[in-house]
Amino acid sequence: MIFGNTALDLVKTRLNRLPDDTSLDSYLIARIAAAEEELCRTGIRLEADSSADLMLLVDYTVWSYQNRDQHTGMPDWLRLRRRERFLNQREVTADDS
Repeated sequence: MIFGNTALDLVKTRLNRLPDDTSLDSYLIARIAAAEEELCRTGIRLEADSSADLMLLVDYTVWSYQNRDQHTGMPDWLRLRRRERFLNQREVTADDS
């Protein structure tokens, strides 16, 4: 995981779990890794020194955890953040060419 325990701590906070409750840590770590892989698969390379990327990963992980048994779409605010991050990365890549 690119953000390590920081992402786990923030996911637990967003889910209103106590920091010392480690009962779901393995599961949440797997969900964070899966979210990171999914973002990467859609063309988003997260940067380790970016707090915006950290929060995108946390928000995406929490949304996927909370909606794992539902067939509702991604909320607009998250879909747009993901899209903006993807487009911003494409602009930087195009400028480097």
